[in-house]
Amino acid sequence: MKIYFTRHGQTYWNRENRIQGHLDSPLTEDGIKMAYSLKEQSKDVKFDHIYSSDLGRAYETAKIIAGERDIIQTKLLREINVGSWSGELFEDIKFKDKELYGKYFNEPQNYYRADGESIHDLNDRIQKFFKSYVYESNDENILIVSHGITIISILNLIEGVGIDKFWTNRVRRNAKFNIASYENGEFKMLVKAPKNEIMTI
Repeated sequence: MKIYFTRHGQTYWNRENRIQGHLDSPLTEDGIKMAYSLKEQSKDVKFDHIYSSDLGRAYETAKIIAGERDIIQTKLLREINVGSWSGELFEDIKFKDKELYGKYFNEPQNYYRADGESIHDLNDRIQKFFKSYVYESNDENILIVSHGITIISILNLIEGVGIDKFWTNRVRRNAKFNIASYENGEFKMLVKAPKNEIMTI
């Protein structure tokens, strides 16, 4: 099996460097063009199944890539829920919630919040997705359309990176394919999308 997985196209909040979490903002014109570029790049790939986060920015990206093909929407592929941070500028959160922000990036294994998810919660969701849709599948090619931090969790699962090293895999650029193979119970990374220069999720 080959697993193609990508972050959604650019959104308005990406452009403003706002944290989105479970909130949403629309794709920009550039974001829509990015999605069409992915459609063109994958035109010769027969996806047996296409999976998308049910959040609008990911689903809209998936719809452009998929064309007439069916899409399976799932909450398991949502971005991490960052609670009250959603919609806030990164620069503001650094000062308003300095301690929690520090744990988020420097001690991800100790990051917990009452109004959202921990990194542990996110990793558990991704593991559940793979158990439900990947490990026992006979598909040859699948597509996953998701989000910045969720893609990190997927990369870490594939590469066996522990939660304390969560940020070793940085957020990837919008609408760029990562590709991995899964055979005989083993993953192998084939293509990794370029890193995002600015942290936007």
